Amino acid sequence: MPKSILVADDDAAMLDVYARLFAGTDYLISKTSSFAEAARLINSHNYDLLITDLMLGDGLGTDLIKLFEAKQAGACLLVSGSIGILAPEQIPIGHLEKPFKAEVFMAVVNMRVAPVNSPDSGGYIIPTSAAA
Repeated sequence: MPKSILVADDDAAMLDVYARLFAGTDYLISKTSSFAEAARLINSHNYDLLITDLMLGDGLGTDLIKLFEAKQAGACLLVSGSIGILAPEQIPIGHLEKPFKAEVFMAVVNMRVAPVNSPDSGGYIIPTSAAA
C-alpha cells in the first residue's frame, strides 16, 4: 500500500520540486502552502510522513510537527534553510537543510517511513545536515 505524505511549504517552487521528486514513486503526496491548511489536513487525514518547512507564512513548521506528533500520526521531517535560527533543543531529530541533494532527501524519506524494525529504518538515525 502506498505511503501517504503531507508536504507543507509556502514556496511554490519548492512544492514543485517535491512533486517532481515524488513523481513515479509509490508515495501519495498532498501539498499545501499554509500552516492553517496543513493543520486542517493533519486533523482530518492520516499521513505516514509530514514534510514541512520551518517558516510558513502563517505559522511555524515546528508547531505542525507538535500537532502531528500529538496525533501520533507518523514520522516528521523538517526541511529548511533557516534551521540555524533555532536553539539546538528546538531542532527536530528528523531534519534536512536546504539546499539538499535529491538522492539524500529520498533516502531520508525512505528511512522515515520504513517500519521501526525494518532493515531500511536505520534505527531512524537521520543525518543532521545533508546540504548539497
